[in-house]
Amino acid sequence: MSRLSMVTLAELPGLACPYCGRVVAADTPWAVAAATRWGWCGVKLTVDGEVAGLLLLSPLEEPGQAMLMNIWVRPESVRSGYGKQLLQAASAGLLSRKVRVIIAQGSRRSVRCEAPSRDFLKAIGFTRGLDDRLWRLDLDRTVAEKSGVLGIVGRLFESLRPVTPPEPAGGAISGRTTRTGS
Repeated sequence: MSRLSMVTLAELPGLACPYCGRVVAADTPWAVAAATRWGWCGVKLTVDGEVAGLLLLSPLEEPGQAMLMNIWVRPESVRSGYGKQLLQAASAGLLSRKVRVIIAQGSRRSVRCEAPSRDFLKAIGFTRGLDDRLWRLDLDRTVAEKSGVLGIVGRLFESLRPVTPPEPAGGAISGRTTRTGS
């Protein structure tokens, strides 16, 4: 059974990339900035108690923007949809914090946990920015689908809107009728 959860600074030392062995230290400035601003610095996906994927983010100077700092899925879980699930969970968390854009550095040749493949970024909704290496995901445009938690919340708020009373048929206001003719 898989489970998504937000990553705290205390968890970082135990989350090594299975490809390069890179570990993000708990005192890394961008991770501290994320945890300070959002209360978390990423999302992890566990399957049967083992970490199967990780996505880490950093706030950017520009308000409402975040930078994808690290993403990986264990080799045996590649093409399982876990990368997309990590991004969806992170997007939901960012939207609740008023972040509307995620920037990522894409790689064409040497794919690394800091720079995922451009094909992967494109497949999960990122578009190429002005710079050939930087990719952009506009959460306002990509989270238009009314499903999941955001859809439930939206439908709840819609159901709480006051209902306007129906207009009288034919514009009649009273029950009196008038005859014309004879």
